[in-house]
Amino acid sequence: MQSNFKSQCQSCGMPLKNGEESGTENDGSKSSKYCHYCYKDGAFVSPDMTIDDMKKVLDDTVGKDGVKGKVLAWMGKMQLPGLERWRNSKE
Repeated sequence: MQSNFKSQCQSCGMPLKNGEESGTENDGSKSSKYCHYCYKDGAFVSPDMTIDDMKKVLDDTVGKDGVKGKVLAWMGKMQLPGLERWRNSKE
């Protein structure tokens, strides 16, 4: 299942387009796993965030864009448990 999410942020599911949206590692290089909203300088921007917190973030950001946004937020929330950051978390 992980291969299905290879080009997506492993925290929020955002597509990682050619590294344009990638976060950064400690050495300043682009992260291959996480976007710049979730990961910066080798660490999570919100290290104490839970999967439920991330679901709320999706509702509050993507979900605000009308019906299309609500559908995209719902799809994002459904994929979260399969992403690396949340794979072993308890909801």
